[in-house]
Amino acid sequence: MVVVGAMKKFPRIYYFMALANLFFFLGNSFFILFPIYLKDLGASESYIGVMNNLDKVLVIAGSVYIGTLIHRHDRIRLLRLGYIILFAAFTAYLFITSLSWLVPAVRVLHRAGFAIAMVLGTTIVFECVPTERATEAIGLYGVTGAITNAVSPAIGELLLSRGMHHRVIFLLSVVLIALSLALTFYMARLHPALRMENEKNLDGTLRLFRDRRYSIFAAASFLFGGGFGVIITFFPNFVRSTTNLTFSVFFLLYIAVLILIRFTALRTIEHAEKRLLLVSVFLVGAVMNFFMNIMDTLAVMVLVSVMYGVTHGVLYPVLNAHLVNIVAPGDRGKSNAVFTALFNGGMMAFSFGLGYLIDYLDSYHAAFNVAGAGFIVGAVLVALPVAWRRE
Repeated sequence: MVVVGAMKKFPRIYYFMALANLFFFLGNSFFILFPIYLKDLGASESYIGVMNNLDKVLVIAGSVYIGTLIHRHDRIRLLRLGYIILFAAFTAYLFITSLSWLVPAVRVLHRAGFAIAMVLGTTIVFECVPTERATEAIGLYGVTGAITNAVSPAIGELLLSRGMHHRVIFLLSVVLIALSLALTFYMARLHPALRMENEKNLDGTLRLFRDRRYSIFAAASFLFGGGFGVIITFFPNFVRSTTNLTFSVFFLLYIAVLILIRFTALRTIEHAEKRLLLVSVFLVGAVMNFFMNIMDTLAVMVLVSVMYGVTHGVLYPVLNAHLVNIVAPGDRGKSNAVFTALFNGGMMAFSFGLGYLIDYLDSYHAAFNVAGAGFIVGAVLVALPVAWRRE
């Protein structure tokens, strides 16, 4: 009841955005199973790592460009454009039948739409809520996307186990993104004052990194994205090939923990001592990755799931909101776009490199150990005194 009462204070467009985001990510999260489809088509882990993350080059570059573009154009129309591109990309997956040129082409198209939809959605949220409630707002909004990491893979795994083809999953994603697109036609426009405030700052994005605090948290966000990329890219095939467990159990449990945190602890997190909180959670993420080395029983999988639920449940909204709040009000849209670029950049870099490492060593454990080391570096970075010193 506390959360429901708090959410009533958010403007109407916030709920339209949350529902559109839910449909968007329900469709998008079916592609967590795309590495399995590539594996069935004969792909190696290095090929999967490249194809599953090649498109993120576009997200990184596109997010920074979009961060400037949104100051000159209507947010809802840009969001609608992102959903239209995603509709075209999800439809194109229906025609992939081999490891041909179509795979990278569709992945790039997919990420072009994803970059626009992701950046515009979170930017609208940040711009329509008070600064002091940014972590709470983006955390609750993020539940609509995070929950799909459990729901969609579980549905997909069930359909595949019943003999359904991957095209059934792709078709479901087309229907869901169409619902997101339809919702944009009912969304109210943002208040003009929000646009006017942002249009005062149209200069470059790189100047944000002149602030050492910003650079440190940017690096921590990159490392967090890298750890997330390892889970999304390699975990399903890791479980299928090295254990007798079901990978959807991991996604269901970790999302359950994430949702519990987002709906019960965000107010506390908002007022917590951020330095200690972030260091602690980064270390939890490191331990979680190291536990992959002994994940051969359901009990260990449950423990790993809980730890990752804590890690993702806290780090994503806190790092995102901190990077947005640390800059001037007119730069919030740019900073939010930079966070998206950094997070996806980490996913791409870790997945590219560690895919080759898995093939070379014939071991998934090496990838998880590197991700664990990355989380330790993240803990060190956010512990630095300079990260909290005003300039």
